[in-house]
Amino acid sequence: MARIFISYILPLVLPSVLYFMWIQWVRKQIKANRAKAKAEGHPDGIPGDHTRPEDFDIKMPWFRLIVAGVALTVVGLVLSVFIVPQNSPDSVYHAPYEKDGVIIEGGFTPKSKPESK
Repeated sequence: MARIFISYILPLVLPSVLYFMWIQWVRKQIKANRAKAKAEGHPDGIPGDHTRPEDFDIKMPWFRLIVAGVALTVVGLVLSVFIVPQNSPDSVYHAPYEKDGVIIEGGFTPKSKPESK
């Protein structure tokens, strides 16, 4: 389950989560600046700021977020091919087992060749 989350779900969702966090931070900064300007006696907002509050309505770039998520997923999957240790195609997997109360780790070993007479 963790592998699926890290390989697929996290890269797809991460760009959107970061974007939404950034949007909230920007909106909070705008509100704080406007409140500070009003407290200083500028009823129309920040001096020299000729924008209207509706100019700060930030539209959601859904297509870009989806493309960024898919691209991040593809990059993660391609990198996982290079990061995972390589085993030869003819290697054999031995499952972990217990011997004398000690757990012996599993792993890949080269296939044994039959002895020729």
